[in-house]
Amino acid sequence: FRRVFMLKVRALASPVLALLRRLSPPPPPPPPVQSTLWDGLAPALLAVLVCWLLPALLYVRFAREGTATSTGAGSAARAGAGRHRGVLYGSLSSFLSVTAMAVMFPFMQVRRDALGCDALCQGGQTSLRSALTLVGAAVIGRASDRVGRVPMLWVGTAASLASIVISLSSDSLTGMWLAVVPAALLNQNFSVCKALFSDYIDEAGGTDADKAGAVGKLGMAVGFSFMVGPILASALISDYRRALLLSAAITAASSVFLLLLPTPSRLSRQQRGGGGGGGSSSAGLTGFLSLPVLKLRGAQLLMLVRLKMALAFHMFAPVWQVSIRARFDFGPRDHAQFMGLVGLTYALSQGFIAKPLVRSFGDKVSRLLLLCILVLGGARPVALYTQSVGVVYACYVPMVIALGVMNTAITTAASRLAQKEQLGGFYGVMESVENVAGMVGPALGGLLARVDGFPATLAAVVCFYAAAFVLVALFFSTHVSGAAAAEAAAAEAA
Repeated sequence: FRRVFMLKVRALASPVLALLRRLSPPPPPPPPVQSTLWDGLAPALLAVLVCWLLPALLYVRFAREGTATSTGAGSAARAGAGRHRGVLYGSLSSFLSVTAMAVMFPFMQVRRDALGCDALCQGGQTSLRSALTLVGAAVIGRASDRVGRVPMLWVGTAASLASIVISLSSDSLTGMWLAVVPAALLNQNFSVCKALFSDYIDEAGGTDADKAGAVGKLGMAVGFSFMVGPILASALISDYRRALLLSAAITAASSVFLLLLPTPSRLSRQQRGGGGGGGSSSAGLTGFLSLPVLKLRGAQLLMLVRLKMALAFHMFAPVWQVSIRARFDFGPRDHAQFMGLVGLTYALSQGFIAKPLVRSFGDKVSRLLLLCILVLGGARPVALYTQSVGVVYACYVPMVIALGVMNTAITTAASRLAQKEQLGGFYGVMESVENVAGMVGPALGGLLARVDGFPATLAAVVCFYAAAFVLVALFFSTHVSGAAAAEAAAAEAA
């Protein structure tokens, strides 16, 4: 009887107990694993070590070895060369020209959507622009050697105005495609300005540091224009057509400073025949296309290093965008703040940091390039895998500085290899090499990421940086610095 009674009690109590279990609060979660102080500080310390401390120690070591060169006798002349008025007017013209282009950025996607330009259409326009720039950079650069720098700047300005007029007069997708052609093909004012500034500094008797400072001012002007343009557009205008009109007005204003540019002295026919790298000047198309400086090992080395650095940059870009959105949920405002800091840092590195570093390293520019490659290659893995936004910023600031300084140092080294009658063409070819990387790099980086994830792309990026490091360490001093010094000594002896 007792057993039967207990069974009935259990049968009656089981629904009540089940209901109580449902209503009772869940058990408390297990205590979280206490992370040590080292776990939180390790990424930040690693970023500081890679991006700040190690390059600083290397710089101090190089300085103690006597690589820093300072000559007091010609300091006044160098200061005067660095303040050439043509550099100021050219930088102001470039600032206004790029600002005119940047004011249209906030309205371009809305315009594409209104005309039905889908992803395939946008990709096609990007490829068309890159292909035209690839050709135009070399042709316009070489034309600036033959016809003159300032006339080619006028051609670039007229091409930008032609693109704006096409966009204003045509309200169709065909007009959008046609508007790409003039500016992408003929407006190569940035590379032409670099050659023009080198001419100014040479005429004023400046040094490589003065050339770096002049190119740095140009880069700083362009960097600030990318920041000012969108801000100006958001403050003054609200639709695409008004953006075009404002862009046309700013482009026309940039031409005022072209009128003020002094014309560099022209080379005699005999000097044109003795360009760097050997060879004689031919008549007609053959003479226009011939660029003897490209036969120099130093020029080939610079192009190869520029190609590897550009490939690493463009391969990393698509992976970085996906990664930063996944880790930190970056929205438009976060991206705007981040890119604003990047643009400001790059502009300041070009304007205020590049020249003192190039001057302090003197004829040991290869060590400066090695420092920059070390920062770029060492900081990217930390920035890609850290879970701290602060560490990302701590990595990217020195990376952007290193990128700006390296671009300026390579441009200065190129100006030492190529003589005046070939410098514009050589700069154009360098820009074309970078455009090749811009066309291939993003697709290659995205393909590697799809096949084997982020590590595959990152490994390829680091390998490109390592290859550039080896090339600079083994051959730069011999084929670039040494060849330029030998040519300068031969010219002085003659």
